[in-house]
Amino acid sequence: MRIGLVELPAIKLCDQHGRNWTAFRHHEPLVSKQILLAQLRALGFEVALVNLKSSSAEHTFGEVSWRDLSLSKIFVGKSIEEYPADAFDLWGFTINYMQEREIACDFIRYLKSHGARVIVGGSDAVAEPNIYLDAGATAVIVDKSGAINGAAINYTMGLPRGEAAQQMTIAAEGRMLGRRGPALSPENWPLPDVGVSADCLGTQYWEGDVPDNLLPIGSAIVDIGCDRKCDFCQTPTYKLGYKDMSPPTALRWFARQKEAGARSVICPSDQFLGRVLWDEGRAQVIDIMEGIRDLDLAVLWGNGLEIKKATLGRGMPGGDPRPDEALCQALWGWDGHRGCYNAYIPGERPVFGDQAYDKLLPWEQHIALMRAIVRAGVPDITYGVIVGMPNDRHDDFARLEDSLHELWRILKSENPALRFRVSPFAIRPLPGTSQTRALEKEGLVVFDDPAICGGFWTACANTRHLSYEDVSDWQSRFAAIGEMEPRWQGVTGVTPRQSVQRTAAE
Repeated sequence: MRIGLVELPAIKLCDQHGRNWTAFRHHEPLVSKQILLAQLRALGFEVALVNLKSSSAEHTFGEVSWRDLSLSKIFVGKSIEEYPADAFDLWGFTINYMQEREIACDFIRYLKSHGARVIVGGSDAVAEPNIYLDAGATAVIVDKSGAINGAAINYTMGLPRGEAAQQMTIAAEGRMLGRRGPALSPENWPLPDVGVSADCLGTQYWEGDVPDNLLPIGSAIVDIGCDRKCDFCQTPTYKLGYKDMSPPTALRWFARQKEAGARSVICPSDQFLGRVLWDEGRAQVIDIMEGIRDLDLAVLWGNGLEIKKATLGRGMPGGDPRPDEALCQALWGWDGHRGCYNAYIPGERPVFGDQAYDKLLPWEQHIALMRAIVRAGVPDITYGVIVGMPNDRHDDFARLEDSLHELWRILKSENPALRFRVSPFAIRPLPGTSQTRALEKEGLVVFDDPAICGGFWTACANTRHLSYEDVSDWQSRFAAIGEMEPRWQGVTGVTPRQSVQRTAAE
């Protein structure tokens, strides 16, 4: 049986002046595909990667109005129509981002109209399976761990399901497949062969540019799940718990990236530090980081570690909030060619205290931890803040702007050569989260177009006091803090409107 795993093309939102208004990820490492290809081949399936990003052709597939702009929806890459629908016995789609929803459904409808079987998974499909079922998917897997993938494929193809079928639930007239047993631990994910890892390398990093000597970029996810339950995040809805790889297994994945040609590795495990909640976890973190350095690799923390767990109190209630200097050195140390080159830091809104989310530190303690991270040597930091919270006002944003300039000055005093950029995320109403339900109940979400709501830089919700246009203007101001790159996060449309230009020395 032949299975084609589809990597969707990259998405742009271009205005009438040709400026792009969303994160453009065309040559990124194929993180989830590497895991899935390895697993399905280990299960005995004949699987091929259908990389629709392997072209620079542009195709317009829609249009949407936002602010005073008419934005063309463009996908860059190949169309599924370039392949015969019978090229595979089963087509597999992974849709993790809401902004991919529309083009994914178009492709599924095309394949369905030509009699092909299609199975769908990924974050957006788990949250909104009916959208993909309505588009013509044969089945949707609503499990993020991979525990039922083999059984789901056999079921979809009408084959014997095997022992794993006992862990599978079947709903929606036999088309929605879920997990009833434990999640599959990353410790048990099959290691990809070198060819798979090579096919999944990338040359584009989510959080900014990396030097040529760190290209190409591999990927390794070494844990799943989370011990937190933040209201804006989909992870708690997956019911995974927290599961991690042991240091030997994790280092085999990093070594495989190096064998495949990687010079740096993005590790999207935002709860990598979840393991420090157990006695041996801190030592595991240090062992893994030492092993990465021994491989002569750079690591990129592209999804944002929970830095509160890098304190002496491990982020526990009432714990010591002072930085664990040795742990900071292990995680964010850099010697010029190995260690941590870039860290995305999810600062979110620490300036307003730690009341909103358990994983935030009060501002002064947050600054102390940020200073320890910079002292470790990381040369490049992308600092994320979430804007457009329901109660946000102009005064709140002005205070946040001043605090971010203060943080920039402080960190530059620790290392004048540090590259520090602010990445201001407007609230995205991710389906299934309690935050989205609350926003919708109040009528604050202005758009329902997934290209806008799922975009990274197109504000789509009002606050109780501000319009989404106000939020968008403040995004541009925040983006001007620090060493803003010419293409902020791959977005060429964002300009620092009404921005107060300052220097780190002020």
